Amino acid sequence: MKKITVIAFGLLLLVGHAFAQKEFKLAKSTGKLTINNISNLTVEGYDGKEIIFNATGKSEKIDDPRAAGLSALSNSGFDNTGIGISITERENAVIVAPIKNGVALKVKLPQGMALSIKTSGLANQDSVIMLSNIKSELDASTQYESFKLVNVTGPISLKTLYGNIEGKLTNTFKGPISLVSVYGFVDVSVPENAKADLSISTQYETLYASKDLKLVLEEAPAIKDIYNLNSVVALAEQPLGQNLEVLTVDGVKVSSTPIKVKGSGTVITTVESSSKSTSSSSALTTEKAAPATKPVTSRAFTYTTNSPAVLTYGRGFGSTVNGKLNGGGEKVILKSTYGKIYLRK
Repeated sequence: MKKITVIAFGLLLLVGHAFAQKEFKLAKSTGKLTINNISNLTVEGYDGKEIIFNATGKSEKIDDPRAAGLSALSNSGFDNTGIGISITERENAVIVAPIKNGVALKVKLPQGMALSIKTSGLANQDSVIMLSNIKSELDASTQYESFKLVNVTGPISLKTLYGNIEGKLTNTFKGPISLVSVYGFVDVSVPENAKADLSISTQYETLYASKDLKLVLEEAPAIKDIYNLNSVVALAEQPLGQNLEVLTVDGVKVSSTPIKVKGSGTVITTVESSSKSTSSSSALTTEKAAPATKPVTSRAFTYTTNSPAVLTYGRGFGSTVNGKLNGGGEKVILKSTYGKIYLRK
């Protein structure tokens, strides 16, 4: 038992040396802090007069006699902190970048300072940037990293390509707030009495919200895009793989939802389901229309019919919602192209 304890203690010492934690302080409490290309990052706001950096990373073995008396150099400069990062001061800004690979950084940020975060290139998709208790302006742009926000005030602008965004706003949050992901989800909690003008959209997924929110939705504007017949024929030749229905207008099949079509002459529409191998049809509408060109509006776009042609449009993707929360107030934008959106209280 004693031998096992000694071995375990020795392993802990080795781990401590391999991942040494070091601290660096900078006397700065105003302006902006910009952090570049650090994926393993935690920033916490606090009432203080110094920026406190704590870095954890692999300790390198100096076994190259040629490197004696030299320092590691990257395109960010030298390690002028002793903890594996470079700090540069320019006017009223502080710029931080890693010198060594695998640096994990924790920052305590004075409440009077704005924060900017930027990453580029490949990263671990499990990387989460933690941001908490920040009362100043925050903007960030990443490719693979996700965000988790706790007790943040704003204004906030977050954009990520593959990451997710989870956040909880304070009771005194300030707009505008924009949380955007292309491939990830966006999950946000708002205070019960928060006043906001909301704009929420997901192009290919579903929007979920708490029914307890006092949200008054605005009427969705009609989509006015007009497609010529050649474009629509091309769409018909290359369907999007959606579960469409087929209309027959004057003997010509049209992929769509059941609608009332107006044009010159008598129009008979027949619905066939394309989602089954065997289809059934039934006449829906027959009417005499005024001899004029009339627009036909779908959930996807608006087109114009004035002669028999093959026209295709989808049922429409995702959801777009605009509305006022508790009467309206600060501007809040939640957006994802391919991910879901969750709005909670």
